[in-house]
Amino acid sequence: MPSSAFKHPVVIDPGKLKVERFKETREVKSFRCGERDLDQFLTTAEVTNYESQGLGRTYLVYYDGGLVGYFTISNDSLRIDYLKKRKSFSIPSKKIVDAYPAVKIGRLATATDWQNKGIGRYVIGYIAKMALETGTRSGVRLLILEAKPNSVGFYERCGFELTYETGRERGKINRTMFLDLQSVDDLLPKK
Repeated sequence: MPSSAFKHPVVIDPGKLKVERFKETREVKSFRCGERDLDQFLTTAEVTNYESQGLGRTYLVYYDGGLVGYFTISNDSLRIDYLKKRKSFSIPSKKIVDAYPAVKIGRLATATDWQNKGIGRYVIGYIAKMALETGTRSGVRLLILEAKPNSVGFYERCGFELTYETGRERGKINRTMFLDLQSVDDLLPKK
């Protein structure tokens, strides 16, 4: 993820960031990122229900002890139809699978006062590393998400690509994007 693609410099010290599993705190209840649905997910019972139903896992991101963001991830897959016409993604001529195993970013939010400082880029790298570690125990090839229109540019600068617009995609506001984990496998230490 080249930082040169971003207009703003990284102004955080990544050593001061800490990621923890979700737990309800006073800070969580007052979290604001500027996107109503992302704020409500974290500040209402929705996050607890999401967790208890096994729909995904939510992680809180702290900087110097203060809550600066959060993300949710789950297991998923991406059907081959979404990748067929992407020149950057080679599909074996002999069909091996109908869908590629993936880790899905369901939500990613940075607190309003911390936006454009490098938190989001750090979190994307952190999630990619988590997915690669998962891939050492079970198959995973992609990191996927459904980006809001105003977030597509951010994710593209982080290395994500829009999928081929299949019939399922047409008319949707949010767009499916993917990152081939084989392109960032250097995030894991070599054995």
